[in-house]
Amino acid sequence: MAARLTEQVGDQHEIRTWTRRAGGSPTEVVDGADVVLLCLYDGTACHEVLDVCVGTLSTGMTVVNTATVAPSEAATLEALVVATGADYLHAPVMGSKPAVAAGRLTVLAGGKPGPEAELVLGPLGDTLVLGSSAEAAALKLVANGVLGDALGCLRRALARGAALGLPRDAVVDALGRGALAGLAGAKRDILAGLPNSGDADFTAGALAKDLGLLAAETGSVLEVGEALGLLLADGSVANGDDIAYVAAASPDTSWLADARLDVSPEVVADPAVLRPLHSYALTHATGDPSYLADAFVPTARIDGYRDGELVSWGVDEFRGRFPGEPAADEATRARCIERLDVHGSVATATMTLQHGADAFTDVFVLVRTPTGDWRIASKAYERR
Repeated sequence: MAARLTEQVGDQHEIRTWTRRAGGSPTEVVDGADVVLLCLYDGTACHEVLDVCVGTLSTGMTVVNTATVAPSEAATLEALVVATGADYLHAPVMGSKPAVAAGRLTVLAGGKPGPEAELVLGPLGDTLVLGSSAEAAALKLVANGVLGDALGCLRRALARGAALGLPRDAVVDALGRGALAGLAGAKRDILAGLPNSGDADFTAGALAKDLGLLAAETGSVLEVGEALGLLLADGSVANGDDIAYVAAASPDTSWLADARLDVSPEVVADPAVLRPLHSYALTHATGDPSYLADAFVPTARIDGYRDGELVSWGVDEFRGRFPGEPAADEATRARCIERLDVHGSVATATMTLQHGADAFTDVFVLVRTPTGDWRIASKAYERR
């Protein structure tokens, strides 16, 4: 942003910069400024910097804050600045470094910018005027939520292409000509698995922060936010990686192979939730019912129609159906977790099993125990 402003208006106005990384005090660049432009990571960083600058802010100054924060944080920051006599404009932006360099940002302004603020925002892109700081902050979260959803769509597309045996670069090229063209085209190298050069325009850690804010503000569970959190936690994606790795990365599920159990590439799951499903599949793979103790809660029920009659078993009855040794055709059998949704301490999962001439779809309800382990509370199945 500083480079863009220097290029566009640097011959008319003095532009001073300060970064937290460089150290020192921000008051040196704030003192006497007409406009103070904040480009910071989150609400905490904004408070830390503004708290230092409160004594330097004064009537006639305008603080323009481009940070992505919660609506309540935007309102609090506005109150902090206005109390000094300075004006405040919350103005998060849509777009990253390439858009800044080209002057193509979309600025979500929480009110009509004054002449001084417009002098700064004009060279950066177009401004969409909203009614308040909280509205501007909320709309930025909505926009980044859509970005997260688009990455989830890319992830599913890459997974489906792999399932169909398509070359990844061909899939990415096709996506670059469809509804996700902008994102797929801009991130082609990463999505296609090619070496990526250059710094991230938007990091996975920053997106995780924004999706976390959106989930908290809306009281909802964001599938892509949950997936991103798991990818960051297991190291499949690093905080500083470009957001495109959210679509391209896959967690390690090779530990499920001893049960002939796969996980759909579209599913990103916490290993803790997978463990009871692995134990269940291992029971089928080995014929050993002792694994069921790690799969089910003691009161679990297994329900399904067999030969037109509803059959309902407890865990002990179900245990008796396993002979203690693998089926003769175990080498040809396959199992796959097709879907997994976690909601706090409960989850649902769908597994398909190809067992000889029979195909099963098992639908599970899982619960997290007081010790933090997961167990299957019930299973319903279809046999074909």
